[in-house]
Amino acid sequence: MLHAEKNVMAILIVGALAISAGAQGRKRDVKHSDEKPAGSVYAVERAPVDYLSGEANVAVSGNQNPVVKLGLSPNGATIIEFPASDKLFNIIPGNSNLVTVEESPTKETDRFVIVRPGDGFSSPTTMAQARRAPATSVIVQMTSGLVITFLFYPVPQLAEQAHRVVVTYDRNEVIAARRAAGLAVNLESGSDERRRATASLRMVQSQSAAEPALRSTSQHSGKSAQQSAEEPAEESALKSQPEQSSLKSQPSEESGLKSQPPEKSDSKKIDLDDVAGAALAQAKKSPESFKKWGDGAHGLSISVLPIRDLDSRSQLALFAVRNTKKTAARIVPGQPEISIETVTGGGKLVTATLVRKLATSTSAIDELIPARGTVYYAIVYEAPILGARQRLRVAVGHTAAADEPAIASIEK
Repeated sequence: MLHAEKNVMAILIVGALAISAGAQGRKRDVKHSDEKPAGSVYAVERAPVDYLSGEANVAVSGNQNPVVKLGLSPNGATIIEFPASDKLFNIIPGNSNLVTVEESPTKETDRFVIVRPGDGFSSPTTMAQARRAPATSVIVQMTSGLVITFLFYPVPQLAEQAHRVVVTYDRNEVIAARRAAGLAVNLESGSDERRRATASLRMVQSQSAAEPALRSTSQHSGKSAQQSAEEPAEESALKSQPEQSSLKSQPSEESGLKSQPPEKSDSKKIDLDDVAGAALAQAKKSPESFKKWGDGAHGLSISVLPIRDLDSRSQLALFAVRNTKKTAARIVPGQPEISIETVTGGGKLVTATLVRKLATSTSAIDELIPARGTVYYAIVYEAPILGARQRLRVAVGHTAAADEPAIASIEK
C-alpha cells in the first residue's frame, strides 16, 4: 500500500513538471510572437524631421560647414542673422522660383539675409512634401570663408516655420580652421571682377562696376584730345566732319539705349512711391469711404476700395485694417500680402501665388494697429492676368494668430 502511494506521488510530480514546462514553452512562444508585430510596426514608422521653427540659435564651430534645416510657410518670411565680425560674400539660391533671397539696398554692410517663399512654393507638388522633404536650399558663404547650407522644408502653418535664425561662431576660429585645411580665407580681399563673377544676390557692386568704364572713357577722351592737338588743323577738320555727321545721324538710337538702365527704373520707383503716398493721404482724409468690411479674424477686419489701374503693368490697392480688440495688434512682418488664388468649380482653394509689390505706404507705426484703431495701406503691385477661376485677395494677420489672417477680395 505504501509502495502504491509512492508511485502515485511520483506520477503526480512528473505530471506537474510536464505541465510547468509546457506553460513556460507557451510563454516563450507568446513572447516571441509579440515581438514580431512590434518589430514590424517600428519598421514602418518614419522618424520626425528635425527642422527648426519659431526663433532658433545655431552655434557653429570653426571646423564645421553645417546644414541647417528650416521650416518655411507659403505666407511667411525668415530672417537669418550672422555675427557682426563677419560679412556676407556669396549667396547661392537653389531654385529662385521656390525660395527667393530679398535684395537689400544696404547689401555691402548687411549681416543678415531675408528669405521668402517664391511663386511656386505653394504649389500642390511642393506642399505634398510638407514636413517630409526639403523643397530647395540656399547656400551662404561669409568673407571668413565659412559656408552654411540652409534647407527649406515646406510647412502649411506659419507657427511651424522658422521666423528668426541667429547663427553664431568665432570668426578667428573659422579662419584658423580653414587655414589649417589649406582653404581660402578673408575672401573680401579679392578683386572687384572676381566678386562680380560670383552668383551672389547681394554682393554685386553697381558703383564699382561703373568705375572701370568711366576710367577707360576718360583715358580715351584724353588721348583723342592730345592726338587732335598734334594733328594739322586741316586733317583734324576733315576727320571731324564725318564724325559729327555720324553722331547726328544716330542720336535717337544711342540715347535710347543709354536711357534704359537704372535711371529710368529708379525714377519710376520714386513715382510709384509718390502715388502710394498720395493715395494714403487721401484715404486718411476720407475714412468714411471704407464702408464694406470683411469677416473678422482674431480681431482684424479689412475694407478694400476698388483698385485703380496706374498703367498697363501696375495697379493700386487702397484698404483699411481695423482692430476691434482692446489690445494692440502687431502685424506679421511682410504683410499685408496680395495673392492670386486659384479655386475649383466648387470654390475650393487649389493654389495661392504672391503678387510682387512695387511700392507700399501705410499709416501704421512699427507694424502696430492700436486697440480699437484703424490703419490704412496703399500698395502698388504688378497687374496680374487672372483666369476664370482665379481671384485677387489681400491678407493681414497679427503675430498672435499668424496662421489665420483676415482676408478680403480685391475687385475693380
